[in-house]
Amino acid sequence: AETLKRLTLELGGNDASIVLDDVDPKKAAKGIFQGAFLNCGQVCLAIKRVYAHESVYDALCDELAELANNAVVDEGTKQGAQIGPLQNKMQFEKVKEFLEDARKNGKIIAGGEVMDRPGYFIRPTVVRDVTDGTKIVDEEQFGPVLPVIKVSDENDAIRRANASPWGLGGSVWSSDIDRAHKIATQMETGTVWINTHLDFGPHIPFGGAKQSGIGTEFGQEGLEEFTQLSVININKG
Repeated sequence: AETLKRLTLELGGNDASIVLDDVDPKKAAKGIFQGAFLNCGQVCLAIKRVYAHESVYDALCDELAELANNAVVDEGTKQGAQIGPLQNKMQFEKVKEFLEDARKNGKIIAGGEVMDRPGYFIRPTVVRDVTDGTKIVDEEQFGPVLPVIKVSDENDAIRRANASPWGLGGSVWSSDIDRAHKIATQMETGTVWINTHLDFGPHIPFGGAKQSGIGTEFGQEGLEEFTQLSVININKG
């Protein structure tokens, strides 16, 4: 640019959910599924990876798989459709690459296939027995594929959730709000939800950390991005 411009940027994310050992797996799975597969996973702040405590891991995976298998995938104009297609061919091909990585490095327990019909439709996919260092966990898939990673304790979950260059959003799932809040304060993201995800309001500031953005939208803080601080210094002597 020939001149200096101020700007705010909302960039990509790889949002992590941390699931503690005191959750009701069935209840948590419903919220996590909605937070991951809304708009076929094509939301910058959607849940992209789940770190679940080993004591609830199997039950949570089973519940997520059941929700995925029962989800109605169809055109958005069709009555009863819950999940639609990917938006374009380029992203469709990228998500297929993520599916291949999931098959190699984890166990697909729901979905995993392209639907035999016109359009860029992929069944909602849940992947277990996968870990960090794989494409499906480390990169933003921006599609209907959710990896679930087993962790042994909450400190391990926090460390792994934060081991990302992105920091747009995240969530903590627990029956103990104080415990969840303590963990939320340690997550390196612009927004952390507790027992929900993708909950917005025009009065709530929204911004990213790390490589997920610059500046703030919404709320008073968002309006202040359009203002210029001016200092007037008066000598009264």
